Amino acid sequence: MGGIAGWVDFHRNLVPDRNAVLAQLGTLAWRGADGEGIWTSPHAVIGHRRRAAVDLPGGRQPMSEGDVALAFDGQIYNYRELREELRGLGHRFRTDGDTEVLLRAYLEWGEECPAHLNGMFAFALWDGRAERLVLARDRFGVKPLYYHPTETGVIFGSEPKAVLAHPLVDPVVDADGLRELLAFTSTVGRAVVRGMRRVRPGEVVAIDEKGTGERLYWRLAAAPHTDDRGATVRRVRELLEASVTRQLAADVPVGVLLSGGVDSSTVAALAARALRDQGAGRLRTFTVGYMGGQATGPGPMRSAEDAPYAREVAEHIGSEHELIELDARDMTDPVLRRTAVWAQQDMPVAAPQFPASLRALCRRIGERVGVVLAGEQADTVFASFMGMDDPAVVAAETYPWIAATAHHLPPQGLGTGLFSPDVLRELDVPGYCADMYRAELSGVPTLDGEEPGARRMREIYYLHLQGWQEFGCALDDGVSLAGGVELRWPYCDHELVQYLFNVPWEMKTFDGRPKSLLRAAAADLLPASVLQREPSQFPTGRDPAYAPMLKAELARVLADPASPVLPLLDLAAAKALLAGSIEPRRAWRDLTDMEMVLQTNQWLDQHRIRIAL
Repeated sequence: MGGIAGWVDFHRNLVPDRNAVLAQLGTLAWRGADGEGIWTSPHAVIGHRRRAAVDLPGGRQPMSEGDVALAFDGQIYNYRELREELRGLGHRFRTDGDTEVLLRAYLEWGEECPAHLNGMFAFALWDGRAERLVLARDRFGVKPLYYHPTETGVIFGSEPKAVLAHPLVDPVVDADGLRELLAFTSTVGRAVVRGMRRVRPGEVVAIDEKGTGERLYWRLAAAPHTDDRGATVRRVRELLEASVTRQLAADVPVGVLLSGGVDSSTVAALAARALRDQGAGRLRTFTVGYMGGQATGPGPMRSAEDAPYAREVAEHIGSEHELIELDARDMTDPVLRRTAVWAQQDMPVAAPQFPASLRALCRRIGERVGVVLAGEQADTVFASFMGMDDPAVVAAETYPWIAATAHHLPPQGLGTGLFSPDVLRELDVPGYCADMYRAELSGVPTLDGEEPGARRMREIYYLHLQGWQEFGCALDDGVSLAGGVELRWPYCDHELVQYLFNVPWEMKTFDGRPKSLLRAAAADLLPASVLQREPSQFPTGRDPAYAPMLKAELARVLADPASPVLPLLDLAAAKALLAGSIEPRRAWRDLTDMEMVLQTNQWLDQHRIRIAL
C-alpha cells in the first residue's frame, strides 16, 4: 500500500532533477508513513511512499530487476498462488510479499500481467529495456492513478496533488473540469485539471517516445445466466467466502468495520469463520457511535442506531468487539476541516460529513489495527442503491443516483445553490451529465434479444458500477489512508461482480426487498434481526455548532477579496443565506451549498488553481 509519483522524459536527463519527484512524494506522505523510496535512471524517476501491510522487512519500493523498476499501491490477494506459478516457470524470489510477485509477473507476462492479478492495485512500471512506462489499475478502480502528458514525456501520481506538485504542470481548470467537479459523479478516465487523465479501471496505459497506448485488459461481459435461484445463492456465498478469506491476508492486525447491517455483518461473520479455520484467533470488530447518542444531520440519508445490532452480531460470531465513540465536535475540528479536500483525493464534495466521519473513525482504530475490511459498495454490487428500481429513476435520461436525489437538490445539482447563475448557465451541468450518461450508456455490454426491461435494468446496474462506484471508492480510499488505516472492500471482487452482472434483476430482488441474494447467502450466518434490518447510512455526528461554523467560514471567504472561489459565486444569494436562519425544511440543502463553496475554495487555494472559462 502507499503512494506513487514519478516523471518520465525521453529527451531530458532526469538524474539532476530527481528532487522534483521527491517534492511530488511529499504530497503523498499520509498515503505511506512507513518509508519513502526513489529509483532513478536517465529518462525515468519513480518514487513510492509505503504503508506496510505484508512482508514488512522485504517490501521496500520501488523494487527493481535490472532495468525494470516498479512502484505499486494496493494489495494482490492471490500473490501466494502466483508466486508458486512463477516459481514453476523458473523465477526465484528474494522477498515474501506481493510487490516482487507483481514485478516478476510483468517479467513473465509483460503488459498482460494485470489479467493474472486478483486485488486492488495501481502500479507504475518503467521498462528500461524498451524505454516504456506502463501504468495500470485494478478492474474496479479502487486504487487511484493519474497522469499528465508533457511535450517529451509524462508526469504521474496516485492523486492529483502529486501531479500538480510538479513544476511542469500548469494547474488550470476549464469549463469541462468545472462540469466534472460539480457533476456528482465520476466520468471514467476524466480528471478535473486540464491535461490530466485518470487511468481507467481495468486499463493498461503504455507510454513511450512514439506515443501513448490505452488498452482495457478487463471489462464486464454479458452472458446468459443459467443457474436457478438456489444455485445462484450458493455461488454468491462461495464467491463472498473466497473474497473475504483472500482479503484477510496481512502481516499486521486486521479488523472489520461492523455497522450491524447485513453488508458489514456478512463480511464480519465470514472473516471470523476464516480466522477460526486458520487457527488465527478471534476477529476484531469496530462500530462507530457518537457520544451522547448517535445522530445524523438533516437530509435525505439518515441512519438508525448501529451499536445494538453490531453488538448482537459480535456476540453471535464471537468477535472481540469495540464501540468507538466519536465526539460530534470532530466534524468541526479545524485540522480535519482544513485538510479535508486533500484527504478526499483533491475532490471537493458537497456532503463531506460522511468521509469526515470515516476518517475520524480510522484515526481511532489505526491505533489498534493496520487493515480493516468493510461492507462498502454492497449497495451497488447487490443492486439496492438509492432509487435503482424507482420507475421515475429507471425512466430518467441521466445517471440514476442523480435522478434519485433530484427533488432534494438545486436545479444545477448537489451543492450548486450558491454558484453564480451565469456560471451555471455556461456550464450546464445537467446537460453535461446527460451527455456523459449517453456516452457511457453506449458502452453497456448487452445480450442479443434481451427483453427491453431486462436490458434497462442491466444498464442501471452497469452505470452504478462505473461512475458511482469509483466516486465512492476514491473518497473512502483517501480518507481511510489519511486516517492511518488500509481499507479493503470484499464486495469489489471482480469475480463476484461479474457473476452478479448477469443475474436477472427479478432474481436479484426475488423477495421484493433490497439485497435479496445477499440476505439469502448469509441466512445461516447472522441473527434474524440483522437479516431483516432496513439499510442505514454510515453515521455522522450532529454538532449544534456545525451550521454556525459553516456560516462563519463562509463569511470569512466572502470578506476576503483574495478568495479564489468568489468569481464563481452568486454573492447576493450567499449574503442572504448568511443573513437568514437555517430552516429545518431546507437545512440539508443550505449546508451542502455552503460546504461545496468552502471545499471548492480550499481546493483552489491549496493547489493555486486557475479557472479558465
